[in-house]
Amino acid sequence: MECKEREVLIAVRAEVESADHWRVQFKTHGDVFKSQGVSMVHMGVADETRVLAIFETNDPEEFIRIFNDPVTMDAMSNDRVTGGVEMFLIDETFNI
Repeated sequence: MECKEREVLIAVRAEVESADHWRVQFKTHGDVFKSQGVSMVHMGVADETRVLAIFETNDPEEFIRIFNDPVTMDAMSNDRVTGGVEMFLIDETFNI
């Protein structure tokens, strides 16, 4: 995966009621993601109740600030996130 030089990857995993519901509703939060400096989001599911999003952002501090804001809690509620939310700053790479 190649990112623009200034961009950072942040992964967020969560447990949800329905991965199908999450896939549709998650895409309605574009304005929130733009305010976090996000240029691209990669989405995936482990099974019907476990999901992952990987964000490319040029402002990780703002991403984290808004991630902890009530607007994000509202968005997660809309997405039917039930718990298990974890955020990972992807801050290391190595070439093979």
